[in-house]
Amino acid sequence: MTKLSPPVPDTVRASRRPAGRMAIPWTTVLTFAAVLATADWFWVISLRGAVGATERTSGPFVSWLQGSVLLIPLFALAVLGALALAYRWFGPVARRPRALLATSLLLVVAGTLAGAGALIVSGTYDLRLQLSQHMVPMGVQCVESCHKLQNDATFALQVKALGIGSVILLATNLLLVGWMVALRGGRLSLGKPQPAGHGTRTAAWSTEIQLILAAGLVGTATVLAVHATADLIKSVVAAGLLLIVATAQLAMAQVVMTRPRRSTWIAAAAFAVGLPLLWAYAHLAGNPLAAVLGSPGSIGLIDGAVGVLEIATLTAAGLLLSGPAWLRRAPASPHAGRLGLVAMVAVTAIGVGGAGLAMFDLGGLDETPAPGNHHVAVD
Repeated sequence: MTKLSPPVPDTVRASRRPAGRMAIPWTTVLTFAAVLATADWFWVISLRGAVGATERTSGPFVSWLQGSVLLIPLFALAVLGALALAYRWFGPVARRPRALLATSLLLVVAGTLAGAGALIVSGTYDLRLQLSQHMVPMGVQCVESCHKLQNDATFALQVKALGIGSVILLATNLLLVGWMVALRGGRLSLGKPQPAGHGTRTAAWSTEIQLILAAGLVGTATVLAVHATADLIKSVVAAGLLLIVATAQLAMAQVVMTRPRRSTWIAAAAFAVGLPLLWAYAHLAGNPLAAVLGSPGSIGLIDGAVGVLEIATLTAAGLLLSGPAWLRRAPASPHAGRLGLVAMVAVTAIGVGGAGLAMFDLGGLDETPAPGNHHVAVD
């Protein structure tokens, strides 16, 4: 007598699906990312106008437009992460009500976290500017205790704005995600079949790590090149040096993609170590690059973006050099293999925003920001 096997749950069937036969639905990712980025950054700009520093309230439409564009990669990373988790649980298509609801909530949470991150960065910079200004009515003498009360009230206001703003972002994202899912007929595609002739398996992790390595080099070069040509550059020598370093980074990325070998990965790791050493020298000892990198001890948004990119580059080179066994396996889903690459693009976009565009009103040099080109230094 034949023994019937029990039914296989959806999650198990999804895990047994041949890896690599599904592609990422980039149209879905970018659509959700663009809609959530523009809506969330609108609320960040609105809160900036309500409780932010007065220096940053000019040109709200331009700030919203620039910020929305440069934040799309960050929201794409959040959306891709949510879809990767949903793909692992429910397979390539979320049809059933439970799967659709869970996927939608994942998108809402991921988008809200990305928006809250942007809100925290903007509010932190507002708070720094406001605490540096001790404005009192004319004829009133404000002593140290008075300044402390002002600072405490300003801090409390920014914390309250962060709480209210987070609730607004959550409600907005909930409505937008529900609206976009409804427009799609209550059906979300988490993966799509690859066309014939495009292969039946995804690339191994080694290929994905190599892409991250090249993206880190290209991202660093992009941020440095934009920084070198921005208005804040005061030294022609420093700008020239930055452009030389950026060109070398681009050339190294080209070599990484065309000649993947041990010597190439060692050279890429050397690049990833060399630039932070130059940065440390400029910030701790002082040199001609101080006009670009900032005064000794200061850390800005550009420094942070380049630092993250260089750490990712060094980590990717180290993984390729060590060659662990899992590098020869394929990712569990196409989403997992692209998360690192999209993260590199997101960090690069944020670094570009801080390098000269007035979008974030953040940078790395000036203690006294000017309208349209605001920068912050963290001592």
